[in-house]
Amino acid sequence: MNYRFMAFAGALMVAGGMWAQSWPVAKPEAKPGARWWWMGSAVNQEDLRWNMREYSKAGIGALEITPIYGVQGNDNNELEFLSTPWMNALKFVESEGAKDGILIDMNNGTGWPFGGPYVPIEEAAAKLVCTDVNATGKELRKGVDISVKDEKEKQYAKLSRVMAYAADGTVANLTEFTDANGMVTWKKAPKKGQYRIISVYCSRTRQKVKRAAPGGEGYVIDHFDHDAVAHYLQRFEDAFDKSGTPYPHTFFNDSYEVYQANWTPKLFEEFEKRRGYKLEEHLLELLGYKEDAGNKVLVDYRETLGELLLENYVNQWTAWAHKHGAKTRNQAHGSPANLIDIYSAVDIPEIEGFGLSEFGIKGLRTDSGFTRKNDSDISMLKYAASAAHITGKTFASSETFTWLTEHFRTSLSQCKPDIDLMFTCGVNNMYFHGTTYSPRNDAWPGWKFYASIDMSPTNSIWRDAPYLMKYIERCQSFLQMGQPDNDFLVLLPVRDMWAERSGTGPKSLLMMFDIHSMDKKAPDFIKSILEIDREGFDCDYISENFILTTKFNEGMLETAAGTRYHALIIPGSGNMPENVKAQIEELKSQGAKIIYGIDKQQMASAAKPEPMKYQFGLRAIRRKNDSGHHYFIANLSPNDVDARIPLAVGMKDARWFNPLNGEIYKADVTAEGVKMNLRSGESMILQTYDHALTDNRVERKTSLGEAKQLNGKWTLSFVESAPKVAKTFDLPTLTTWEALDDDSVKVTMGTGAYTTYVNLTKDEAKSNWAIDLGDVRESARVYVNDSLIGCAWSVPFVLDCKNQLKAGSNKICIEVTNLPANRIADLDRRGVKWRKFKEINMVGLNYKKGTYADWKPVRSGLNSPVTLYKLK
Repeated sequence: MNYRFMAFAGALMVAGGMWAQSWPVAKPEAKPGARWWWMGSAVNQEDLRWNMREYSKAGIGALEITPIYGVQGNDNNELEFLSTPWMNALKFVESEGAKDGILIDMNNGTGWPFGGPYVPIEEAAAKLVCTDVNATGKELRKGVDISVKDEKEKQYAKLSRVMAYAADGTVANLTEFTDANGMVTWKKAPKKGQYRIISVYCSRTRQKVKRAAPGGEGYVIDHFDHDAVAHYLQRFEDAFDKSGTPYPHTFFNDSYEVYQANWTPKLFEEFEKRRGYKLEEHLLELLGYKEDAGNKVLVDYRETLGELLLENYVNQWTAWAHKHGAKTRNQAHGSPANLIDIYSAVDIPEIEGFGLSEFGIKGLRTDSGFTRKNDSDISMLKYAASAAHITGKTFASSETFTWLTEHFRTSLSQCKPDIDLMFTCGVNNMYFHGTTYSPRNDAWPGWKFYASIDMSPTNSIWRDAPYLMKYIERCQSFLQMGQPDNDFLVLLPVRDMWAERSGTGPKSLLMMFDIHSMDKKAPDFIKSILEIDREGFDCDYISENFILTTKFNEGMLETAAGTRYHALIIPGSGNMPENVKAQIEELKSQGAKIIYGIDKQQMASAAKPEPMKYQFGLRAIRRKNDSGHHYFIANLSPNDVDARIPLAVGMKDARWFNPLNGEIYKADVTAEGVKMNLRSGESMILQTYDHALTDNRVERKTSLGEAKQLNGKWTLSFVESAPKVAKTFDLPTLTTWEALDDDSVKVTMGTGAYTTYVNLTKDEAKSNWAIDLGDVRESARVYVNDSLIGCAWSVPFVLDCKNQLKAGSNKICIEVTNLPANRIADLDRRGVKWRKFKEINMVGLNYKKGTYADWKPVRSGLNSPVTLYKLK
């Protein structure tokens, strides 16, 4: 151990030196990543290089290659997935990424889910097909037809079991008495017997890869079959070996969207091995034709399916990636399995936001009619982070901004609250969904994939996007630092969920935990999590498997990875295996706090809630580090917060870190707590210290005093515009430019510079001023006397003037960048064919094709008065 270094570091901390008060050194993963759609994989080195330079300059730090369908009429330029030319393109991208500081990930397939041309029907996703026949013993002696009647299904269905259920409860396996034509003949059947004959066939769903790229078309694999997954991965190994291409940083898998896949050829054998009894003898209970207590057979079937998915797919995939020096990043949601176990089995678990959250933040544009409600509430967003926390993994990722708004209408200001929500739920490694490779010289808007946000160089919001990128990097540099410090473990009551059935028959078997239906499949669990959150606590979910390796240490529950919690909460019925019950009782006997249900009093006796959450409505996540603790705090409420608030953890001192601009401020700390001033929509990072700091940091001035509205004349000229606007406009009052009586500005996309002058007296110039831009459409760089004071891209649109104002006349220039909505609507009105993509082309947020020709003009520019305020 280097004691001299430790002594030096300790001295810095005690002295309050810069080491203890600077932004953390950001890992490469602190920069935002982006899913990178390759349309038809029609890429070339020149345009790849241009795309990557643009991404790097903007601040993107990782690109995940997902090939999809191509562009109409561009077949000759398409590269077949995993062919030598395709692998050479990957090799080039990896080389360029090393130069540009961009990590390269790739999808283990094209489109989604995993599958392709080398997947034979015998290894494709499987489903259960049954025939159900009533027969007497006399009829069975002669022969009964139990064949599949559907001609399409018949060619794929392979007989697995034929079971006869007698009225007296006895069961007979008649599989060996069934011929190739589907006739079962049981010569020894009691003549007067009455039987219900259930025949089980393993068929194939015939689902094809969705949005497949050239060379990726084909059947989806059977994720429950070890050999099917192994053979699928071998194709990738062969391609990498043949081409000598380095393996990527990370392999990715999208959300589990394998529909109707409720079976696999070896399910009966695996079920008996794992559950200790024969599933085929309980088909009536499995299919819902006969009641059994708690739907035990159904629960056991679903547990078995989940184990096969975990072992044969996720574990095997991750082991394969590790063998080649790569990581895995996976979206477990949608899986018919315990999500915590599936998420935990990969290096980087990834959740997904889907829609725009309804926060009610003051001044946040909602764009009614062009958004959809976010299906991922905090209870859903916590799955991936929980898996990362309990297993000691550094990163919890997110597919971010999926269908946040309609195409061409997404603003940077709309992005911030939803990423803030994700941060408070434990996400610290976000990926945009997404960006499309497009040739540099392709006519605007270039190549576009229908999926959600367009974070690309051809979007007007790209001009100020680097400020969002830097915000994300600063936030994630803190959120990737230290260790999680949540209060409780919550046992995921998956058996309660598995016990729910809808209908009867094979279609009632599969339960997929997708984000769109969790409110129906886990309403009680969601209610529990929201109640824990409302009380000011935070929690991580844990599965039965991870409970078995949890211990009690120094008064805390501690997972095998060393993450500690104050108590375990068991919501729901408490249904669990005996070994899990025994483990919990053992922990309890050692002194661990076990809370059954949501008991506010017991929770408060086990851990301290955060008043900032339950009393003031702030959202926050807390982590611990070597100097103390750090919080990411976001005010996602409609109300400004200005109060002194105690923390749930002890401290001696604290500093505020502003992720919007990188500034660090002294916190106002007393015995009663920390002075917090966060306007609606604002976010800050609070670092606490277990020692006093001695430095010259000043406190952040947040209160707005005397106002001075800029009521003078304005001029408007365009810094960037397409179509080109050469004219300068004299404005007697502020107005948005699409409303001006001039056709040249009604459809333009770009940046308009609003300029005015304001006079200050000598006394006024001595004060610190902030500029409040009011309602900005959509982001604005502000210059005071030709000095850039910052970019206002999120609400509240307020910037510190940084003492740039002087006595006398002052020039104020506000460069406002609008959305591309008006320009794309104009293309549709003029009949310009820009929707030139194969397959689904450009659908809207409700997955319907349409036109933007009838869009009303979207406001562009400054949409309200601009005011100077004295800061105090």
